[in-house]
Amino acid sequence: IPIGSWVFIAGEPGTGKTILCLHIAYTNLKEGLPVIYVTTEQPFKDLVLQARQFHMDLTQFTKAERRLYIIDIFDLWSKAWEAKKEGRVRYADPLDPDNLCNYILTLCFKNNINNPLIIIDSLSAFWVDKPAMARRITYNMKLRLNRLRATVVGTLQYAVTTGGAFGFGAEHIADGIIQMFIEPVEKTKEIRRWGIIKKMRLTNHHKEAWEFDIVEDKGLVIK
Repeated sequence: IPIGSWVFIAGEPGTGKTILCLHIAYTNLKEGLPVIYVTTEQPFKDLVLQARQFHMDLTQFTKAERRLYIIDIFDLWSKAWEAKKEGRVRYADPLDPDNLCNYILTLCFKNNINNPLIIIDSLSAFWVDKPAMARRITYNMKLRLNRLRATVVGTLQYAVTTGGAFGFGAEHIADGIIQMFIEPVEKTKEIRRWGIIKKMRLTNHHKEAWEFDIVEDKGLVIK
């Protein structure tokens, strides 16, 4: 993943998007790089438990060296209410994209964080009630966070029934797209997961799909 790029991990529920995000975060943290992990679908404590199933201890990076910075849905609620009380916004909306960008920018400037890896799981939460605005929302977020020279990895939800993304056009903003999917279980009678890199700017990326499984104590394992 080229530094400074925006990469989207897209797939329906159960494909392993969050687990892949955990692997990416953990690998960078072990290298001593700063990671900002935004989780909109579960509190951080649940994410910690999930990571421990695959021998990834995230708490070791939240203490002394402070390389891991967490923003969960409860933090976003708190910032939204703070902005409302100060009269900066009319409504306290935790999933306002500007609320998230303000939080990240303030966090980075306050802690002198440079070139962070930002993981947003999921991006789809920020346009869940206005999917037609997904492209504009993503573009504005990319512009606002540009000064950080960040690498951003975000997940996109796909509908099981239609195979369509919960948002129109967000993929056009991405520098890279990793598509994850499950073979039709009506045919296979079991869960078979696959991934493919549909695009990754500045790289001669792998062109074939790769089968993978989610293995106890290991996490995402490419077969």
